[in-house]
Amino acid sequence: MIFDKIEHRAFYGNKSKLAELLLYMSKITIENFPGETVRLDGDRLYANPVRLATKLEEECRFESHRRYADVHYIVAGREKIVVKDIGQVCVCQTYDPQDDICFYNGEGGVACILEPGCFLVCYPQDAHKVNIAVDGPETVTKLVGKFELY
Repeated sequence: MIFDKIEHRAFYGNKSKLAELLLYMSKITIENFPGETVRLDGDRLYANPVRLATKLEEECRFESHRRYADVHYIVAGREKIVVKDIGQVCVCQTYDPQDDICFYNGEGGVACILEPGCFLVCYPQDAHKVNIAVDGPETVTKLVGKFELY
């Protein structure tokens, strides 16, 4: 897991897939927010635009991915994402290779509050519970970047 601000993106290398994705994300504002998936390198590197209404943590569940790392970048609003090692959660829906996702039940974890300009990278070992309200439901505009791990 990496939790940081977009202005620190240079610390993550200048040739990696993550660095390329962060550079793209650093240029996105609410005014130029994309209306559809932006493919930076086909299926190997892309960003999905997401607009969502946050909800109570009890209504959310953990997820993880194997093929891709997730990069959550907030453009507007605030979202809490809780991260926990996949060895500490219980599978409730087995891995779907088509959608590269597995769902889990579990409690606790590290809570990250993402505000505009913040990003969170989740790797396969990072079960993450997304879409959680901070102080109450609100609309969040974000990019969920994906970069292929193998």
